[in-house]
Amino acid sequence: MSEERQADTYYWKNSCAVFLDAVGYSSSIETSTLKTRQRLSSLFTELEERIIRSGGRVIDKAGDGLFAEFSNVAPALHCVSEFHDQVDDQNSDYPIDRRMKFRCGVAYGKVLQEEHLISGTTVNIAARLQQLAEPGATNVDGEARKQVEELDSFSFVDLKFRILKGISNPVRIWRLLHHDDEGRFEASSALAAEYKVESTDDWVANARGVAVLPFEVPPNNSLVKEDDEYLALGMASDIANGLSRSNWLKVISPRSSMNYSDATYQNNDIARELGVRYLLKGLIREAGETVRISASLIDCETGHTVWSESYDRREMSIFDIQDEITDLIVAKIEPEFLRHESERAANNRPRDVNAWDLLMRARWHFWRGTAPHIKLALGNAEKALQLEPDSAQTMALLSFCHMTQVWTGLSTDSAFQLKEALRFANQAVNLDEMNHDAHFTLGTALSLVGKIGPAIAAERRALELNPNCAGALGEYGRLLAFSGKAEEARRVVLKAIELSPSDPHISLFVRSLGIAAFIDGDYKKAAGFASEAAAKRPDWFFHHAFVAVCEVLAGNKDAAYQAMAEGRRQIPNYPLEVLKYGHPFTHKEHMDRFLEGLRLSGWHGR
Repeated sequence: MSEERQADTYYWKNSCAVFLDAVGYSSSIETSTLKTRQRLSSLFTELEERIIRSGGRVIDKAGDGLFAEFSNVAPALHCVSEFHDQVDDQNSDYPIDRRMKFRCGVAYGKVLQEEHLISGTTVNIAARLQQLAEPGATNVDGEARKQVEELDSFSFVDLKFRILKGISNPVRIWRLLHHDDEGRFEASSALAAEYKVESTDDWVANARGVAVLPFEVPPNNSLVKEDDEYLALGMASDIANGLSRSNWLKVISPRSSMNYSDATYQNNDIARELGVRYLLKGLIREAGETVRISASLIDCETGHTVWSESYDRREMSIFDIQDEITDLIVAKIEPEFLRHESERAANNRPRDVNAWDLLMRARWHFWRGTAPHIKLALGNAEKALQLEPDSAQTMALLSFCHMTQVWTGLSTDSAFQLKEALRFANQAVNLDEMNHDAHFTLGTALSLVGKIGPAIAAERRALELNPNCAGALGEYGRLLAFSGKAEEARRVVLKAIELSPSDPHISLFVRSLGIAAFIDGDYKKAAGFASEAAAKRPDWFFHHAFVAVCEVLAGNKDAAYQAMAEGRRQIPNYPLEVLKYGHPFTHKEHMDRFLEGLRLSGWHGR
């Protein structure tokens, strides 16, 4: 083809670009490959027909995504809105974790026509808007909304401006309200919370966003001397990199937050400019011959300090101190952040709830551990999964909810709930293989069905992904103890306790130290750890049962009977089978010794 002829095939025009992508496809196809593919194929066939009837054309299909073009915006929005409604209607026939939703992005403007393809900034914007859309939602740019602003048939929520990857200028994003959205969102705050806002009129930060600022170093600090600036920047950069391993936090790149200091900016100004809710700030100073490093996590929306701590070190190089303290800070930020977010979500008004809030509410109820709270945790997690079907975090929490109902004696069908726990855990890993929480959850679920080798492998994988995950460290130590590796178990569990001394799992960490002592035959020490675990979590039957076993084997029958009576007072008929689930000894002599301790302490469970 000549250059003149080829040039004729390229021309600019105004057009509406539409990108649409399936959410929850990966988890659904993992459990039912053929049926999921058939359903997606059927939906896309109907969608293609709908697009053609609306005057549009399909440009490309790839896997679970579709790219289409319309000459006008109104028919495009009618088309995708009707498609969302169709999918929602069909979802009622499927289990929660197998339902499909679609994200959609729509942009209007100049596109470059090349044979059957179109390209250009408008196309790129539509693709980015699709990636940012919530499941079941359609995001449109300002130009697309302008085309239909005179029409009464469309309503939008303003999500403000955001800088999109690969797009030089900020783009104003609007969410199209579908038929079932009317009255559901009374203000833009619940939706805009997931977006970085570039407006100075309203500040609605990413609820999961954290920026780590350079640590302050007072002038004339003799201990760090000329390394002041390096240490301040290096500490913050290392912490930001460590926190970026978290599956819960959205950490701003250190390059974006390194230009701020207290002397120039207020906390709210920094948070607003970076589009985050939380700031991590620190101070490095000398106290005699000691280096003292302080750190604080601040909720800039309320001004409250969520967490703060100081660390004193001496007779160490400043760089060794930096490495050690960085690990401690990184390990403590995530659980403190989650605790604060869970409490905040639990106090939110119902109309302000989105998928993140539902997940945080579920966590808040989950850690209460009682039957009513676990039921509420399951309900909130299931609702969160409906809004975000591809959330590995929600899958993992659902798995833990089922496990908790089993090991706390609340389940009426332990076999079914263990199967569900394992299914959700496997789906979480399949959805996000790089998610350390998913592997941590899978390892715990595998241990309850007696697969200790694979369980240990899952915990090791979790720790490869995030060495500072205290939960995975604690579970790894527990499994090592039940495998008879007492000394190694102690080292790992003590590291977990050091990293997260106020962790929600702390009673389980302490109990694992008791298991290690039990393996060694030191029943007096084991009873001490078991009693400490029971004091930290007195509402869990298995803590009291372990106290009884250790006390009776240590020769303290009265203490053993008292512990067993306290356990029975809470749950009179705790199943022996469930107790075995939670005590997966790999050596027969250890299990026999445990069962003998139960018998001698007055166990009458079924």
